[in-house]
Formats: sequence, structure tokens, C-alpha cells
Amino acid sequence: MRVVEVVGFDGGDVIVRAGEDGAPGRIPAGEVSMRPGGSAREVFEAGQLVEAEEFGVREQDGALLLSARACEIPALRAFLAGLEPGQRVTGTVASVRPFGAFVHVDGEPEGRCTGLIQIPELSWSPVSHPCEVVEAGRRITAEVIVAEPRTGQVSLSLKAVAGDGQDGP
Repeated sequence: MRVVEVVGFDGGDVIVRAGEDGAPGRIPAGEVSMRPGGSAREVFEAGQLVEAEEFGVREQDGALLLSARACEIPALRAFLAGLEPGQRVTGTVASVRPFGAFVHVDGEPEGRCTGLIQIPELSWSPVSHPCEVVEAGRRITAEVIVAEPRTGQVSLSLKAVAGDGQDGP
């Protein structure tokens, strides 16, 4: 994480200066905020100092690519930073959708639902719909695949907890 200064706007993107050396950077429109709606100009103003996470370099001009949304909620960022791939976590299934299940992971910040188990990670057996494996309100233990501050989510696996090709009871 680094502190950058907003120096202007380019369409929906925020142009920033990073660090003491003033390295050029850019916060793409999709990385401005987790809040729905609102343009970059409504969220930031020139001269404002913003915490952002570097996630790449723009090929055409070498500008740093940064995400302000990854740093927007400090408690969420700290929670996700504390999760490691392979770590086992517990939680409660919040909802089941055709593509997977959302999970309230124990210890996540209030008002957030950070866990997502996509269909391929639900079971070693073929699954037509996630409701064949989980239901809302069920307590689960899952394995962290990756925690991603830019999306505010952690990808989880139930089948990793079940072992090699063996689903639990």
C-alpha cells in the first residue's frame, strides 16, 4: 500500500503521482471505489492524498496501476491480508446462487460477505447446482484459495477440505 496524490482525471480514471519521486500512476475507473455509482471526480479531488495498492504497470507509458478500492475499508483489507492460501477457515453460507455460494467467513468485518465458493470448488463429484452441496445457514469449513483486496473477496474450496477426490459425508 502506498499514498498517492491525485493530480487529475482522464475519463473515468484518476491520474496520480506516487511517492517522493513523483512516479506517474493511474487508478482505473473500476479501481476507484467499492461503492456503486459515482464518478472518479465525485470520489476524489485534485491534490487529495489517497491510499492505494499497486497491481501492475501500464504497458504503453509505464505508469503504475493502482487500486484505491483495495484500501477503501481498512478492516476489510486487514482481514483479507491475514488469510493465506491453504489456510482453513470456518463460516456460514449466506446465499446460494447458480454459480456458487457466498459465505460469511468468521472474523470478517461487520456488514461484509467476503467468501465465495464457485461450483468447481464445491465437490469432487459433478454438481448441477450448488444447492446439491450447500444451503443458506449451513456452517462450513473451507480452504482459502486466494484472498483478493481489490475485490474484497476470498475464494474458498470445500473440496480441498474433503481430500483427494473424496467428498466428505
